[in-house]
Amino acid sequence: MGTRLGYFLLLLGGGVGLPFPEDLTLVGGGLLAHRRVLPLLYVVLAGIVAVSCADWIIYLVGRHYGRDIVRLPFVARHVGASRLETVRAAVGRHGMRAVFAARFVFGFRMATFLGAGAFGVTPFRFGIAEAAGTVIFAPAMVTLGFLFSDRAERIMHDAARAQHWIVLIGLVALAGYLALRAWSGRAGLGGGTE
Repeated sequence: MGTRLGYFLLLLGGGVGLPFPEDLTLVGGGLLAHRRVLPLLYVVLAGIVAVSCADWIIYLVGRHYGRDIVRLPFVARHVGASRLETVRAAVGRHGMRAVFAARFVFGFRMATFLGAGAFGVTPFRFGIAEAAGTVIFAPAMVTLGFLFSDRAERIMHDAARAQHWIVLIGLVALAGYLALRAWSGRAGLGGGTE
């Protein structure tokens, strides 16, 4: 039960801006379903519900703050006024199609859904476009994780093996840098003024 709740909360958190992308979490859910840690049907349904809930939270925040949303520090820092202006133009020109397309464009989902709320897209129109995008996106990402989980496991295994070499190279480079710095200081090559 804890794994199921954790998966759902991870998706929801990633959907509202925490630093774990929902697409990778959905792919990871597919991998977990392939390994029989979670049932595939649960992973798909939880993915759809969590992603949809996160999208609605973002939309409702935009709707609540309206055009003043750019004054919020989080929005100004992570979305930016220029991106919101681009979104305003796209939502004004394309409406529901912009909301639908944002689901598939990395980096524009949050700005578009905030903008859709802030710039007057009705909840009904937002809901239709969001649902259409989510019922395609979430199952597709889970399916990718499920079908290619053997390759992902092989990549993770190879990365773990390569990780030792990367750490060793990093330590050797650090030791070389420190030795060179110590030598240049003793030889008077440190660049200090006398």
